[in-house]
Amino acid sequence: MKIFNKNHLAFTLIEVIVAVTILSIILISVMSIYITSTDINLKTDITRALQQNVKSVVEVIAEDIRKSSKKNISVEMDKDNLWDCTLTPTWNDTKSGVKLCIWSNQYYLAVKDIATWNYSRAEITDCDDIEEHCTIVKLNNKPLMNSWVDVKNLEFKISDNWVKKVTILMTLQPAIWKWIKPNLIKENRFHFQTTISERPNLN
Repeated sequence: MKIFNKNHLAFTLIEVIVAVTILSIILISVMSIYITSTDINLKTDITRALQQNVKSVVEVIAEDIRKSSKKNISVEMDKDNLWDCTLTPTWNDTKSGVKLCIWSNQYYLAVKDIATWNYSRAEITDCDDIEEHCTIVKLNNKPLMNSWVDVKNLEFKISDNWVKKVTILMTLQPAIWKWIKPNLIKENRFHFQTTISERPNLN
């Protein structure tokens, strides 16, 4: 004779399904909060890196401009004319170019060759690819920015209305090889423009 224990406790299928559903909702919520907070922290780091790099570039170029005189500042459109800054702008007019010449210093856009780790002169179209690492360098191929930042556009404009002014326009974004997600790279493109004036001679 079989005796069944009616007091035996167990979960029904519906109870299991409800419990698993609630647990899944909790886990999804926790993961969403974690991912969101990680993205916020990463965006803060990206913004800080972009601002620090912009500050570094502007400080170096501004120091050169303020030490120079009018005749020693020019811009050039010629990508291949690396060693010579021969263009003399017509003053009272705005000129623009991809290379800024101040005394013997030259500032231009360069792309990094991953195989040799060397920089070479670049055109704007060379930097369109999200994977290309472009930066601003001086004549000695010394980058003015760290590897966290890519420069995607660069233009120099000079004008002279009593005091010479150099305007720098550039587009920056986080470098993809810093393990930043592509959607964060696109969201954190930074368009920057500033104008630097030489010190006027009041004498």
